[in-house]
Amino acid sequence: MKKKILVLVCLALIGGFSIFSIASCDKDTDCYVQITVVDEVTHAPIKGVFVKIDIDSSYVNAQGYTDANGIFETVFSAPAIYNVAAKYETGYDSIYTQALFYCYRKGNNTIRLKEGDTVYSTINLETEIQREYRN
Repeated sequence: MKKKILVLVCLALIGGFSIFSIASCDKDTDCYVQITVVDEVTHAPIKGVFVKIDIDSSYVNAQGYTDANGIFETVFSAPAIYNVAAKYETGYDSIYTQALFYCYRKGNNTIRLKEGDTVYSTINLETEIQREYRN
């Protein structure tokens, strides 16, 4: 009788560990990101903003453009802390029709990703237009 109880207890423990290990394999470990880019004054979403997500400037982990609602979404497979940079091209200026200056608005943020969570972040684009010489 004691042997039967011992065998049943062992089988129950093995079954319980099996179910636990299967359940833990189904855990969602992806990290979801939703970046919304808005104007810093009107807070209106901006379509077509280039968004770059990286750990340091040497390696880009994700990049793309915001949709009609000013949203850029992506998924990462591991948690980390990322830098987010947004840049919106506003056109070109020329001085005496010889020098071209690339004009843009920008914004930055930092996000911390966690397993199975969605991080929502809003970037405010500066109203000041930046100029960069292009030839």
